Amino acid sequence: MEKHSPSRRFESAIYRIGILGTLDKQWSAYCGGMTIEHTTDPHHGAMTILVGRLADQSAFIGVLNALHDIDCPILSAEWIEAT
Repeated sequence: MEKHSPSRRFESAIYRIGILGTLDKQWSAYCGGMTIEHTTDPHHGAMTILVGRLADQSAFIGVLNALHDIDCPILSAEWIEAT
């Protein structure tokens, strides 16, 4: 089986993650230093949006795993732009 080889490797990038519920802003350091903002969505109710620059995709996966570990339902996760 051939290994997937992306045409472009992303190092540092800005990511946005949406989770269900309200995550206290004190969790920012646990989430890679991402900014934590609260919003309300008509379909989901209270939501938290995390936005920030992460070193690479491994750090991004680390934040997703950290959110999973504290039982935060992840609604969206996206790469915004390389930095």
